[in-house]
Amino acid sequence: MAMETAGNTALDWRMTLGQTLAEEYDYAPEIEGKIPEGLSGALYRNGPGRFDRGGRRKQSLLDGDGMIQAFYISDGKAQYKNRFVRTEKFLQEEKSGKLTNETWATQAPGGFLMNLGLPKIKSQAGVTPVYRNDKLYAFDEVSAPYVLDGDNLNTLGTEEIGTINLKNYKAHTKIDPITGDWTLFGAEFGRFMKAQFIIQSKTGDIKSEFSFNLPRSAYMHDFFQTENYVMLNLHPADLKLAPTLTGMSSFVGSLSWKPERGNLLVIMHKSGTQEPIVIEAPTAWMWHSFNSYEVGNTIIADFVGFDEPDHFLGEDAAFKAIMNGSLGVSNSKGLARRYEIDLTAKKIKESIVSEKAFEFPTINMSRVSRDYQFGYTSMGIENNVFHSALARTDFQTGSVSSYDFGDMCHVGEPIFAPDPTAVNDEGKGWLMTVGLNGKTGKSFLAILEACALENGPVATLSLTHHTPFSFHGFWRDKSVS
Repeated sequence: MAMETAGNTALDWRMTLGQTLAEEYDYAPEIEGKIPEGLSGALYRNGPGRFDRGGRRKQSLLDGDGMIQAFYISDGKAQYKNRFVRTEKFLQEEKSGKLTNETWATQAPGGFLMNLGLPKIKSQAGVTPVYRNDKLYAFDEVSAPYVLDGDNLNTLGTEEIGTINLKNYKAHTKIDPITGDWTLFGAEFGRFMKAQFIIQSKTGDIKSEFSFNLPRSAYMHDFFQTENYVMLNLHPADLKLAPTLTGMSSFVGSLSWKPERGNLLVIMHKSGTQEPIVIEAPTAWMWHSFNSYEVGNTIIADFVGFDEPDHFLGEDAAFKAIMNGSLGVSNSKGLARRYEIDLTAKKIKESIVSEKAFEFPTINMSRVSRDYQFGYTSMGIENNVFHSALARTDFQTGSVSSYDFGDMCHVGEPIFAPDPTAVNDEGKGWLMTVGLNGKTGKSFLAILEACALENGPVATLSLTHHTPFSFHGFWRDKSVS
């Protein structure tokens, strides 16, 4: 059954998530409570900021121009700043005053003749931020990332990483906390779909580059990484190129869900010198992984998986409907799932860790690719993808603790900032989330103790305006240079 529409005034406020924020700000937000003494650094957020120009509107939450937000925190004080990433697309459309480029779910104006051929999607740099080696990177799902100054958010240009010329840099990357290695991946559509990986050392040298053909074409957003392996979860989202090539459909509109085909997990050694291992897995749509690690010849891989992506694909999908005044469909909820992968037998055992509605999984980044205990997510009290709560899942016990901000609040991905006085305690630190208060129409940053979520925020930083739906964030600790 479809969700209620925006005709219900109690739900009208959620439409704000798809409203343009054209202004760029720089000010000190009002603070309620007390910012923890040990919390010092910068929280970067990335997501779409502009959905409209010249009387035209984007058709999905995925389609806005990238806007970096930063909360600079030190000595119990904070400064907020937001800047659009000056991508080639942004500058072109800023000059013309019109939306002229096609994006993931929105075709270029002018009908099918203007959309013939392979998609010509330009980067909006609006999905993930990564701070590394004194550079702030803004990733999309196409071309090289844009580089910004992490202190003033000025756009510096693009940067190609490695030499194999990734066709489509994917939004998600992984940084190994022990070695400092940075893993990036891309995918190239064609007669055979090709996966491409680059592993860059902490000093910027390329340690490994490799590519290989995949057993099926599939849209991918994130991946798994262990100490020695990278893994791709190929869910059965079938891409039909004909509607796109003939200009009749956007890229997203050309995807269809085929659950009867099941998932394929493709496992590749980081050296790139071995043949990939392909294992059948139960059907599940995966946007994001929690973490994965090795135990002998077994790999544990945790992720949020949906039975179907009804919030993303379909005419009344929530990501599309919210842009046109309703909440649309989002009946399938994201469950915390675990794969136990036997590399010898080439078999997968899947288990459901929690039946609650999750998305945007994160962890303490010091445990990436290593055994860990806690995962953090946004959580839906109702069965929808616009969440009002944060949750901490204990993967050793299966227990879930949470805090709900209320039925007229939306909160996004939680970012973990470790307590510098407890370096050996994985769970001790703070969670930060950007939320929207539906009663005031304004956004906020909430800071909570990760090990005591149920107590609610220890500090709330109130903004003077709304911010649109934000995808991902990155915590730059004051000790990071």
